[in-house]
Parts: sequence; C-alpha cells; structure tokens
Amino acid sequence: MKTTLPAPDLSDEKILRFVCGIRPCRKGGLRLERDEIAGKPIVHNYGHGGCGVTLGPGGAEEVVRLVSVAAKPGDSVAVLGGGVTGLTSALALLRAGYGVRVYAETYALETVSNIAGALWLPTGIDFPEPGPARDRFNALLRRSHELFKAMDAARWGVNEYDVYEPIDTEDHPEYFESGAITPPRPMDASDPDVPGLGEGRVFRTLFIDTPRFLAELVDDIDRLGGERVTRSFGSINDVTALGESVVVNCLAMGSRRLFGDESMYPARGLLVHMQPQELAYIYHDGYRYMFPRQGALVLGGCFEPGETEPPETDDPFRRILERHRARFS
Repeated sequence: MKTTLPAPDLSDEKILRFVCGIRPCRKGGLRLERDEIAGKPIVHNYGHGGCGVTLGPGGAEEVVRLVSVAAKPGDSVAVLGGGVTGLTSALALLRAGYGVRVYAETYALETVSNIAGALWLPTGIDFPEPGPARDRFNALLRRSHELFKAMDAARWGVNEYDVYEPIDTEDHPEYFESGAITPPRPMDASDPDVPGLGEGRVFRTLFIDTPRFLAELVDDIDRLGGERVTRSFGSINDVTALGESVVVNCLAMGSRRLFGDESMYPARGLLVHMQPQELAYIYHDGYRYMFPRQGALVLGGCFEPGETEPPETDDPFRRILERHRARFS
C-alpha cells in the first residue's frame, strides 16, 4: 500500500525563532593551500560558502597533509577560527599527534556554523573549472562524505534522508559529479506521496545535525588536550607573532580583513525555526528547504550576496513561512 509522508505543522504556535546567518563566500571558491608570511608557515582553509559542514572532515584531512610539510607530529599548531572549519581542522591535527591551540572570538554554538542545516550538498560555493583543480575538489568531496559515513551516527548527529524536490527545481549536475551521492531521479509509483509536492524527484544524502556535531567536536578537542583561547587579531603581525610552528587560517570572512583577500564576500541567509517534529525526510528546492533537526524544524531560506545585517522587520521571515505553508497546505 502506498504511504503518505506526514506534513509539517507550520502554525504560528510552533514558531521558535527567526534566525539570520552570513555565509562566508569567495569568488573562485575554496582556498585550501600553503602560504608563508614573514617567515611563518600558513595553511589557508576558507571560502566554503554554504558548504562548510559538507567539506569539513575532508578539508581537515588535507590541512593535516599541508601542515606536515612544515611541521612534524608533536610540534605546536595554531588554528584561527572556532566554527566548523576551524574545529574539524583542530581535531584532525590533534588526532595526527600535533599540539593544537585554537584562537577565536566565538566558538561552536555561538558561530554561524551552528545556523547551518546542514544538508550534505556542495551548495553556495564556486566550483573550479573542469581540469585538475576540479578533480581535486571532487576528490575532497568524496573523502569528506566517506569520513561522515564512517562516524558514529548517533553520537555525531549524522543521518541519511530522502530529499524530495519539485520536478522543476533548478538542475545542478555539478553537485553530484563527484559520485559521492547519486543524482536525483524522477519519482515513481514506488515512492511515497509527499504532501504538497506533486510531480517530483528524489535523491538521498546525509544530513548533519550541526548543534550536536559541533558539541562533539569541542568535546573531542578538549579530551585530546587541545587548547581554546578567546582572542581576536588586529593585524597580520599579531598572527605572525604567534609562538606556534604553523598557523592554520580558518577565519572565513575574517580572511578578508586580516589576510587581505578581497575575493571574500558575505551572503545572508534567513531561517525560521519551528518546534521539532518527527519528519524523517527533507524538502528541497534550491534555497527553499525544510530540514528536520533534533532541536528544530528548519525552514529556509535565501541567498542574498552583500547583505550583512539582519532584516529590519520580520517580513522576510514571514514570507519564508508563508511560502512553505502554501506548499504544504
């Protein structure tokens, strides 16, 4: 018998909060490479846009490889940034035997990383042009996906869901060309009925419950002896003066000011958090989506380049809510 998936309850009584976050985007995409400034070895890991979680573990593994060119296990490494990129990098370095000190103004649940969904999908980032750089990027995606799949799902908050899209959702074949996940297929009689969807397509991918994932990162860093220092940096001289052998820069938007990367730009995202609901599926239509986190049902969204401040009124959030109500009514 054909099943029908449950519809979300999107009544006002279920609203928890309106949330605004800034994606750290970069023209040209991810910067993951070695550098040297005033004799100090630097490893850059930033420019993830909307897929910091998606690329996190794979990027962190590459950070370890790049650090190993200039330092050996047992040496001290400074990691700049307390979001998902900095914390995954710090944990990978600790597991590889390095001494790690993380410097950040805010950590984990106080960062924009905590706002992320996070659907495992490389969105909101510039892909390299076809060629060796593109091949490396896709290999990084595959490795990151492998590392997520190997995690204790219950502990780290890593689940796998069917993702349902309207049939006319904009195609992005590049999201799937790495081979880590299978591209969407048209839905057929074997699929359940999805409320409000109509003709649709479906694919399956991982979903990372970011509050739980970030909390586990912090716990493991602390358990392995990593240090966390609350600090900001006024100039690049403050960075090169650090006593650690190597600096890993995971400052995201901070890389524009501190390292002079004019390619960095902000892109605002808006979310509506509803009370959590037992919905074991995801609705996705570009930047319009519904994610079932443990602590909230997350409704999105938008991608607004250049915007850095929260809206002056609740109207944009209300429009997101009404759009979802129209879909699921």
